[in-house]
Amino acid sequence: MSIDQDIRVTAANAAGGDFGFREELADDLVAKATSVRSLLAGKADEHEQTSELSQEVVDKLTELGIFSMAGPQRIGGLAQSSQSMARVAAEIAKGCPSTAWVYTIYNSCLWFASKLPAGIQAQIFADGIPLICSPQNGIGHLVADGDGFRLTGRWSYATGSHHAAWTMVPVLSPEMAPMLAVMPMSDVQIENTWHVAGMKGTGSDTVVADNVLVPSTMLAAFSDIAVAPPATVAESIRVASDYWVNYPILRAKALGVLVGCAEGLLEVVAAKSGGPIIYSTYAHKSDAPAYHAAIGEAATQILAARRMVENSCARIDDAASEGRVQSVAERTDARGEGALVISLLHSAIERLMDLGGSSGFTTTAAAQRYWRDFAIGARHVIFNSQISYEQVGRHVLGVEPGVVDPEMI
Repeated sequence: MSIDQDIRVTAANAAGGDFGFREELADDLVAKATSVRSLLAGKADEHEQTSELSQEVVDKLTELGIFSMAGPQRIGGLAQSSQSMARVAAEIAKGCPSTAWVYTIYNSCLWFASKLPAGIQAQIFADGIPLICSPQNGIGHLVADGDGFRLTGRWSYATGSHHAAWTMVPVLSPEMAPMLAVMPMSDVQIENTWHVAGMKGTGSDTVVADNVLVPSTMLAAFSDIAVAPPATVAESIRVASDYWVNYPILRAKALGVLVGCAEGLLEVVAAKSGGPIIYSTYAHKSDAPAYHAAIGEAATQILAARRMVENSCARIDDAASEGRVQSVAERTDARGEGALVISLLHSAIERLMDLGGSSGFTTTAAAQRYWRDFAIGARHVIFNSQISYEQVGRHVLGVEPGVVDPEMI
C-alpha cells in the first residue's frame, strides 16, 4: 500500500466509515426540493419586491435540511456530494431562482466554515448549523486593540445576508497578511446596495463593519483554509468534502441553478404551445414543424448542459471520495466545461424566449424571471468564459503560468 493510499484508509477509518458522501439521502433531498416548488413560485414576486427571501421559505428549507447539505457529519451536516447539491439547486430554481442562489451560497459558506480552526467552529456551531454569508468583494483592515482587533471595512454581494447569523469576510492584519474574520451579523450593518435586474431576491447587499471588535480567536489565516485539504482539520477526522477545491465546488452548485432556470423556462414555453402563431395559418404553435425543431434543439442543449454538469460533479466527488485533491489539469477541464455549459444554456434560453413571444416579457410572466435571473447568475465572475477558455488554451499549448491562480481555477 502506498503512503497516499494509507492516508486515505486512515482518514476513512478515523471517520468511523463516514469518509464519503451520504448518497442514500440524495434522492429524498431532490424530492423535498421538488415538493416546495409551488411554495417558492408563489413567493418569487415577494422575494423580488423585498429583495430577500421570505421567512416562511427560509424556515421551510431549514426544516427540510436543504441548508445543511454541504456540511460534513462531524458538524451535524448531511454530507452531500456536489452532484446531489447541483440536482437540488436545479429543482429549487424552477420555483424561484433567487432562492436557489441563496441555497448554494449558504451551503458554500457552511462547507467553508467546516474548514475553520476548531475554536471558531465551536463558536459558530454551538447551537447547531446556522446560516452564514461570506461576501468576498472588499477588504477590511484590522487594528490591534488589547487581545483583539478593531475591524473596519465593506464587502459587497453578501448573498443571504438578511437571514444569516454569521458572516465571514476577508481582512488584512496589521502586518498586511490576508485573513478571514468571523463575526455575528449583530456586529455589522447591512447597506442596501443590491439594485439589479435579476436575482433580486437574494439580498446580496453590502456588509459594513465600523470599528467592530473582533477577538483574535475569531480570525483564521487564509493560507490554512483556502487549500485542500485544509491544514486546520486534523488528518484523523478529515472526510471527502475536505478534499474539494474551492472554485470547482462553487461552480458546480451554481451551474445547477442555471440549469434549473433553463428547465423551468422550457416547461413554461412548452405549456403554451397550444396557442396560435399570430399572422400565420397555424392555429397552434405545436402544429408548426419549425416550432418542433426549435423546441427540440433547445431541449437537447439543456439536457446536454445538465449532463455536463453532472459529469463534472461526478469527477469532483470521485476525487474527493478517494481522498485526492483534483489536479490543476482536472480543474482546468472543469472550468472550460462550465463556460460551455453557460453557452449552451444561453442559446437555449434565448431561443425559448423567441418561441414564447413578447408576452413572455410581461412583468407577471414566469418566463421573464427565468430569463433575467439566468442573465445575472450566468455573469458571475466564476463563469467568465474568456478567462476560462484562455486558461484551457494555455494549458493545451503548454504556456505557463496560467491566467488563474491554481486555487481559483
